[in-house]
Amino acid sequence: MIGSLRAPSRLERVMRLLDEERKVLLDGPLSDLAGLVARREALVAELVAEERALPRAFVLALQARAERNGRLIQAALEGVKSAEAQLARIEAARDSLRTYSADGAPVEVRRGRVTRDRRA
Repeated sequence: MIGSLRAPSRLERVMRLLDEERKVLLDGPLSDLAGLVARREALVAELVAEERALPRAFVLALQARAERNGRLIQAALEGVKSAEAQLARIEAARDSLRTYSADGAPVEVRRGRVTRDRRA
């Protein structure tokens, strides 16, 4: 009985997991996120499966933290997409050079194929 008084409730564990998710989203490593999400989803499923009503304060806090983490996930995805686009621009720039002709017209110079001279 004393152990059950000191052990955090499932409601507290869900909140702690949401806070841990936030920490992982901000500080990484993102590979830890999958395990946290699975544990959180299992706890929430247990809570929802029970017949008793959840305290309104818990539901509001849960919603606020879940929305906060959702915004962080969205920002992380946008950052990854932005990085991919930047890498694509760098890759494209590696193979060509944009410059201007003597009359000021833009000219794109493609990198030629490098070949070796073969002598017999």
